[in-house]
Amino acid sequence: MDGYWDRFLILILLILASYIIFLKRKHYRFIESLKSGSVIGQIAFEKTVLGMAAISPELKHLEINPSYCDIMGYSKDELMKMTQKDLLHSEEYERNTILVRDLFAGKADSFQTINRYIHKDGHIIWGRAIVSLVRDGKNNPKFLVNQIHDITASKKTEEILQNAKIKAETLASIDYLTGCLNRRAFMKRIEEELARAKRNQTNLSLILVDIDNFKLINDLNGHLAGDFILQRFTECLNKGSRAYDFIGRFGGEEFIICLPDTELQDAFLIAERMRQDIEEMTSYYEDILIKVTGSFGVACSTFKSEDPINSLIARADQAMYKAKSLKNRVYKSA
Repeated sequence: MDGYWDRFLILILLILASYIIFLKRKHYRFIESLKSGSVIGQIAFEKTVLGMAAISPELKHLEINPSYCDIMGYSKDELMKMTQKDLLHSEEYERNTILVRDLFAGKADSFQTINRYIHKDGHIIWGRAIVSLVRDGKNNPKFLVNQIHDITASKKTEEILQNAKIKAETLASIDYLTGCLNRRAFMKRIEEELARAKRNQTNLSLILVDIDNFKLINDLNGHLAGDFILQRFTECLNKGSRAYDFIGRFGGEEFIICLPDTELQDAFLIAERMRQDIEEMTSYYEDILIKVTGSFGVACSTFKSEDPINSLIARADQAMYKAKSLKNRVYKSA
């Protein structure tokens, strides 16, 4: 799934890049026609779908084509009384002022950028702008040519695609029933956390927990009741977790919790609070009261430890196995 979205976005970017090159070449041809006073250039100015404006060194409009008016939503008479400061988003105006200053200083002949413009009705317009400085025979600044291509629709499409990619990646990492990370996503994240803990020389603890007698719950009440209990159990674990902890469904009725920057004894106390909350939890499924408990195993990796993540999980699993022999207990690894 990740590769598909990446290839699709690369294709879109390649198409946009090709179109930008086309626009830039067209822009320069138009600049040359303006310099020569070509009739063809004047016709192109009036008929092109691109917004075009000739702007004085004082950044006032000297001439505007119909497409420029359509993009901005103002009449030509209104725009002729306005400056770029009236049209550009405040952040864009500051950035463009610096770029225009470089044109006047002779540091560049033109620049292209993506700007946010304020439409007459108040909404944001995204525009790809190419701005060139035309000089007179003595090389003094004569006027600026601003060519704008309205890319609002493509920006919205880009945003939709990016959001779709994020949503697909999120769905691929989440257990649909409980909302926890699935096993693959959890393992990826905990590897990153373990590396961070070693860099920062901090400890990292793990809690493994299994719902006691879960098979019996399914057998007596049905699998839908079992699903309901899994969800309720997850809610209880989330309630007992801190903001920077994260939970994964490790398989079946087994959950795993990562506790960054946490000593073994502190992790044991957190697990014990979770155990008590689960024991006290009241869950009704179709008017049937279902009480559950959990068995917890806790292990800690110090920053001096060279144990891989699988070794840390194995130690937490061994502690949980001891807890399950008595049930509704918390055991910590040696």
